[in-house]
Amino acid sequence: MFDFSRTWLPFIYLYGVGGIIFLLGMFLVLKSDSLNLKRRHHRIWLFILFLGFAWYVVIHSTVSLAALGYKSASAVIVLLFFFVMIFLYLVITSINRTDSA
Repeated sequence: MFDFSRTWLPFIYLYGVGGIIFLLGMFLVLKSDSLNLKRRHHRIWLFILFLGFAWYVVIHSTVSLAALGYKSASAVIVLLFFFVMIFLYLVITSINRTDSA
């Protein structure tokens, strides 16, 4: 079995530092008014960007867990994430329907 410094420390560094840079970039985009949250397609793209970051975190953690021998935990994580994605999709589409009506 691999130790923590060879498995999860690089993962935490990658998504911790990368997440800070991503959030800083999103903050700059929002502050410079490059992204207008009053526009529907801009809100959708903002959602896609955050969901994409979360998607890569979940896929990377799932593959890492599977490589370490936790195959059942990996399957549960993927299933839960899919349910969360479906729930978020339904919530966002219902919000967008009420905004456009």
